[in-house]
This record gives sequence, structure tokens and C-alpha cells, in this order.
Amino acid sequence: MKTYIMVVISLLLAAGTASAQCSGALKFPAQLQWSEAAKVVAPNRTWVAEVHPVLDADENRTPVTLHRCYGTGSWPLFTLERSAELRWGADSSNILVVNKPLSGTNKLLLFSVPSLTTGTKGLPPDALDKAVNEALTERLGKEKHAQFYLPSFVSWKGDDLLLAVGGATYTANVGPLTPYCYGMRINSSTLRVESILSEKELKARTGHGCQVSP
Repeated sequence: MKTYIMVVISLLLAAGTASAQCSGALKFPAQLQWSEAAKVVAPNRTWVAEVHPVLDADENRTPVTLHRCYGTGSWPLFTLERSAELRWGADSSNILVVNKPLSGTNKLLLFSVPSLTTGTKGLPPDALDKAVNEALTERLGKEKHAQFYLPSFVSWKGDDLLLAVGGATYTANVGPLTPYCYGMRINSSTLRVESILSEKELKARTGHGCQVSP
């Protein structure tokens, strides 16, 4: 009987710890810094993304990890070298990250929580970034090269993900830099770029513009 009571108490304490870990107000997007601890809880409070700062390394190499709120298990997401913006999908099955490892260059990451936690093979997290880059290169043309690449979030409803993709280009290694700005509407399940909006169309429909320089 005593052993049973101790087991029950242990389970209650563990549940309390998990509940505390995933309690508190939900805040989206979360602005992450490599030197600051952070927890970003999913809308359904089943998952939490955690930042564990590494302050004694020669380089900024802070891990960001996915944990289950109620139970065990953890899965590495990405390494935070400078700063990033993290946002959960409404159904808690996807995580969108705008990683900012370098000034002037962002990197998009889209994680599927079911694929990550079950080991099911899916698209790699950087597949979204590759799709956006390919669409951007096609739109800009072969003669223009991106000096700054600064995609940012606009909206996400169901599978309909809208990004503002801005930056600046140069031609044949000479200046001056020419800014660009497009809205890209993407199916977040297939990562197909469904349509591309001009800067004027993006602002008219959403009120959002683009960041074109660091």
C-alpha cells in the first residue's frame, strides 16, 4: 500500500511539473535570442519548444528542442546562432521558424510535429526555404543576384501560408542595390507556391510590406 501511494505521488508530481512547464499565456510569434532561455507552448498545450542557451562555447550554438508537455520525449529542432521568430500553426501540428543566423539573410524552416515525433519520413524542414528561393530566383531573373533575402510572416490560415519576401539585388557584381518585394502564397502541406503578389498587391490586400535591408 505504501509503495502504491508513493507511485501515485510521483505521478502527480510529474504531472504537475509538466503542467507548469506548459502553463501560462500563449504568445505568438515568439522572438528568440541565442543567449536567452525561452519556452513556446503549442496552442493545444501538448508540445513546447524550448531554448537552452549555451553561453560557454566559442560560437553561438544554442539548441532549440521540442518536448512533450505530458510525458517523456524530446526532439531537436534547430540551432539558434543569433535570433529567430517561432510560430506554431493553429492546429499545433506545424512549427514555422524565420531563422536569422546572419544579418541580411533569413532562413525559413517548417517542422511537421507528427513526422518529427513518429519518425515518419516527410519533407525536410528547409524545403519551404528552397521553394521560396526557387520561386524568387525565377521571378527576379538569372541576371539578378540577391544580396539581402529577408522573408517574413504575414498570415497562416489552414494550409494557406502568406509570406512577404523582400530584400535587394545586384547585377553582375556591380551596384547599386535594387530592392524587391513580393507576397508569396504557399500551400503549407505541399509547399507549392500557389501565387505571387506584387508589392502593391501585397499592401493593398494585407497592409503588409517587406523588409528590404537589415
